[in-house]
Amino acid sequence: MKKRTQIPEEYKWDLTSVIKDDAEIIETFKTMEKMTTILPKYKDKLNNPDILYERLTKYEKEFIQINKLAYFLSNMKNTDASNVKILEYIQKFINLETKLDQANSFFTPQLYELDDAYLNSLLTDKRFKDYDNMIKDIIKLKPHKIDEKTNEILSKMGSFLGDNETIHSILRDSEIKYDDITDSKGKIHKLDTANYSSFLHSKDPLLRKNAFNSMMQAYGNLNKTLTELYLKDIELDKFSCSISNYNSVLERELIENDVPKSVFDNIIKYTNENIPLLQDFVKTQAKISNNKNFSYYDLFEERSNKTKYTIEQAQKIMLDALSPLGNEYIDLVKKKLNDKSIDYLPNENKYTGAYNSHCYGAKTVILMNFIDDYDSLSTLVHEMGHCINAEYFLMAQPHQKADITIFAAEIASTVNETLLSQYLLKNTTKREKIYYLQQFLDNVRGIIYRQTLFTEFELFAHQKIENEENITYKDLNECYTNLNKKYYGNSCKIPKSMQYEWSLVPHFYSAYYVYTYATGLVTAITLATKILNEPDFYKKYIYFLKNGTNKPSIEVLKEIGVDLTQEEPYKIAFDYIKRQLDEYKSLCK
Repeated sequence: MKKRTQIPEEYKWDLTSVIKDDAEIIETFKTMEKMTTILPKYKDKLNNPDILYERLTKYEKEFIQINKLAYFLSNMKNTDASNVKILEYIQKFINLETKLDQANSFFTPQLYELDDAYLNSLLTDKRFKDYDNMIKDIIKLKPHKIDEKTNEILSKMGSFLGDNETIHSILRDSEIKYDDITDSKGKIHKLDTANYSSFLHSKDPLLRKNAFNSMMQAYGNLNKTLTELYLKDIELDKFSCSISNYNSVLERELIENDVPKSVFDNIIKYTNENIPLLQDFVKTQAKISNNKNFSYYDLFEERSNKTKYTIEQAQKIMLDALSPLGNEYIDLVKKKLNDKSIDYLPNENKYTGAYNSHCYGAKTVILMNFIDDYDSLSTLVHEMGHCINAEYFLMAQPHQKADITIFAAEIASTVNETLLSQYLLKNTTKREKIYYLQQFLDNVRGIIYRQTLFTEFELFAHQKIENEENITYKDLNECYTNLNKKYYGNSCKIPKSMQYEWSLVPHFYSAYYVYTYATGLVTAITLATKILNEPDFYKKYIYFLKNGTNKPSIEVLKEIGVDLTQEEPYKIAFDYIKRQLDEYKSLCK
């Protein structure tokens, strides 16, 4: 792999517009030092609106500059983790940030101590216009905030209660032992979490089978331990909610993220109603494979697409595919292609994935590892969705609202992927069309169906704990097995070892998060369908992108005609999926 210095400059980002030089870094460190002495003077004075306003606004530039430095250092490290100077700067930043957090630790707790009458008066004070969401959130969440003494006790308890997700990751990455596996030629392979995916994608059916069963059994060997770990995590969540005046963990997650319960219920309801589409897709895959014993793990066999794309070809395809979003959107994409905002190529010590990153007062950037294949093209288009979304809300909103909600996080990127898919289907060969349709439908399987299955599983586990019912490893295994049987029916064989798969999933330690993936894809498909079929709908979509956190995402979607509390978006999405599936089946005959 090439060193960073060997990468052509045109394929590297330039972050000097974010932080110009070392002198600016040193000056920002001095600002952080200064702020640690300034902030404490506001303690116990926030009940005076003039002083509160001063605290919120007087040092805006300083806080923005500090955030820009954090943004710069993080992104620079991700292009070359061996850069000693950057690593030293990061350590200094962390030390100063800790001191700054300690100096400002009083601020949020004291905001919650302010009475409602005072907080409501701030909402009518024009000076606090840009802080209205912060104030409304404080009023909304005040009934759920615990007192300072209880919070102190819980903080101390946290040091010995441990972090269950961290324990799970330690077990997964370093302590669980995986049996060696053999392929159809008798060759022995070492199995671990790093190579598991490549074995599942193998063309060798025996290698896929052995990799899956060995991985599942490794977790099965710790079935009782992992059950206790997960159930204790739910117990902790339940305890936290009970002392915070929430009726359930689900209620907490929905209230804090401004999501109506009907949206959560709907993704389960309408996904279940459309399970036959999943089973039809899997039966088609089984038929194509000509494998009479087609099992769940055979779904992961890689379907090759030999088409190669240069970076320049990918850029052109992206511009053409996203043209339905209008000239203004395309101009922003061209801007990002031309202002050195994208770090394209892999190099030594570079972060191996892909992401978009944004920060108020700085240009948005994309990091990726382009290797000339379809996944590279798709990744560029996906991350550009995040990037232009950020460009819009950074331009449209004050910094207090220039961010993305958790619920909306993946919508813009997935809209772009859907538009890319539609463009390629109209401009490609039959062989490639089959590949693109298979990719799309497998994405639907993995995101809408699989994440909803996960949601039903965690709902079962949480309700058992919240209702104080007895629950054991057998109950969790049986529930997970039955859910897979419900979703896949007789379309493929469900291996017995599948019962342990739930214990691999780290997302279960972040309660009720996975449903947002499923709802996000349904929303994105609905939006893309409307963009392609309703004149000028793209303008409404741009309005949604500009929202940031100004209004709850669910509310803005409803404004533009995508009401997730009603049936219509789900019908549009699943009708679209059915059309894609019908075309796929027709082409595969």
